[in-house]
Amino acid sequence: MSGDTKVLSRRQRERLRHKQEILDAALRLFSARGFHNVSMQEIASEAEFAIGTLYKFFPSKEALFDDLVKASGQRIGVEVTAVLDQPGTEAERLRKYFRSLAAQLEKHAPFIRLYISEMGTRGDKLARSHDQPKVKTLLATRIRSLLEAGIRKGLFRAVDVSVAVVAITSTVEALAFEMAGDFDRAKAASVFEGVEHFFLDGLLKSEAPPR
Repeated sequence: MSGDTKVLSRRQRERLRHKQEILDAALRLFSARGFHNVSMQEIASEAEFAIGTLYKFFPSKEALFDDLVKASGQRIGVEVTAVLDQPGTEAERLRKYFRSLAAQLEKHAPFIRLYISEMGTRGDKLARSHDQPKVKTLLATRIRSLLEAGIRKGLFRAVDVSVAVVAITSTVEALAFEMAGDFDRAKAASVFEGVEHFFLDGLLKSEAPPR
């Protein structure tokens, strides 16, 4: 929930909290057992709500799943872009982004596992889902802006920005998908440290300090 909840009534805030509790319970069950192996009754029990309450929020399991994808995508987008928007030089901000990835992956691994598991049976719907493309676009836009600013300031080499953006975002996404299934924090931190050095060592001009 964001700062927007400050203008909501207590009853509205409570409703948002209950909705999030249902989504959290659904994510736990879906990520552990799969979408098709979990019933609405089981989600209600996990969230400690009556089944009727669940249907007041979501008319079907499919609607609940779609809302879960949307909410999780929005949350990841906000958290990742917040890292990129921190103070510092363009190189420092990119470094902070790479160094935040292991913690972000650990936090969101259950959702990523669910997303991957459902891409086969619900791939077309997921591909069209409300916020997944927006999250990717938002991240790519932020990274593009950093690279372009770094090049203008003479901090980065004059690389092809479009290629660099695709390389960074595709590499991070592929590694996140690969490591989410059997997550190991130390391994993830080591892998993303390697990604950080690979890209930043290639971007930084030789006269620029590496750290």
